[in-house]
Amino acid sequence: MLNLKYMQKRASKWRSALVTAMMVVVLCALGVTLSACQKKPEPPVDYSALLYKNIHPVTVAVNDLPTETHAAALVKRVDLRYPVMLGDTLDVCILEFKSDVYALDYYMNSGRFQGIVPILRGSFLEQSIRSDNRIFIFRHDSFRRYERSDLESYVRHFPGYHGGFPQEFLSLPFESREQGRTSIQTSNFLGVKSYFPMLVQSYRDANLQWNVARSWEQVDDSLYYAWSRQLTEVEPHGLMKDVENVYFSAGEGVNGMATRLPGGRVAVVWGYLDWFDLEKKFFVASDRIYEARF
Repeated sequence: MLNLKYMQKRASKWRSALVTAMMVVVLCALGVTLSACQKKPEPPVDYSALLYKNIHPVTVAVNDLPTETHAAALVKRVDLRYPVMLGDTLDVCILEFKSDVYALDYYMNSGRFQGIVPILRGSFLEQSIRSDNRIFIFRHDSFRRYERSDLESYVRHFPGYHGGFPQEFLSLPFESREQGRTSIQTSNFLGVKSYFPMLVQSYRDANLQWNVARSWEQVDDSLYYAWSRQLTEVEPHGLMKDVENVYFSAGEGVNGMATRLPGGRVAVVWGYLDWFDLEKKFFVASDRIYEARF
């Protein structure tokens, strides 16, 4: 009997030791995983090393407290001057924002830029390019010729350049998109105060018009509630209400649905649609946004 009790006691100790060892292994593996997943901070940019056609800048001014008006989330402004040739200089202003969405918002909505079209300001021409969370503004004499390809090459060689349209837009449905009807709203959305940036795409199919929007990133539940409670909620006639959704009116004859998806992204659809058609488009958009990797 004593031997049996001794053996049971020994087995219990071995089980405890085994559980402890397994926990240590799991915690170590988790620590390695978390360490590997941590994003390394980008090294500081040496602006004096930025070349324009193999020419170094003669002046570099970095302002970490920029005073640009109406530019939300602007964190840095850098001014560089390049002596391209005798009597000819190229001024480059780099506006750096907190993230892509704020740079794109300012580029699209400020009224300061016209895409690839140069803007004449006095005796100078301005050309602009947005890349990631930065906007590059090139300023030169109006009678000097600067090839767009040279300016684009300058931007592409900027440290950490990624290029392309923000991936978040790719999660919105592709069918029936209206060209040129894409926007970003950072402070107001659907006529009320917003607490998070929203990407908006308009759609048209025959006589039907609607809009789909998604939040740029995950949104805290309290912020979503603060925004959604400002909407004019209505009864969706002919539909069975889902308590997870908000049914609202965005104007005369404009029905809308909004929800905060599992994981935190916000999806909104509204337009001149009856509730049945709106719900179908809402389900499609919500699925696309929820399943997106970004």
